[in-house]
Amino acid sequence: MTGLEINTEETETGVPVLRVRGEIDLHTCPQLRSMLLDLLGAGKSRLVLDLAEVPYLDSAALGVLVDAVRRAREMGGGLYLVRMTPFVKRAFEITRLVKIFQVHDTEEAALQAIMSAPATEDGSPQAA
Repeated sequence: MTGLEINTEETETGVPVLRVRGEIDLHTCPQLRSMLLDLLGAGKSRLVLDLAEVPYLDSAALGVLVDAVRRAREMGGGLYLVRMTPFVKRAFEITRLVKIFQVHDTEEAALQAIMSAPATEDGSPQAA
């Protein structure tokens, strides 16, 4: 599979869900970084990433995601990862990054976690 495909849709509550398809590596992670920074720059501090169609990611991709979760948390939000493939989930477990991300089996579970998180000063839910 060549390239990276990212489809974004917003839920009724205004939470962007990014459906990522393809390998995320040194060559494709700038595209993901750009998309994440655009959303964060637009004030979207709570993001759901559906990784069901990501068979592989490398350390460059992990770096992009760590930077994005840091920025989201600075804004009172977080990055919620859902439907991770076994390889991707294992990469997060080996690096112990599962401790800094919200990881859920389903999009619904991630959205429920977002909505049940404590509110920030502006009244929007805060990442747990």
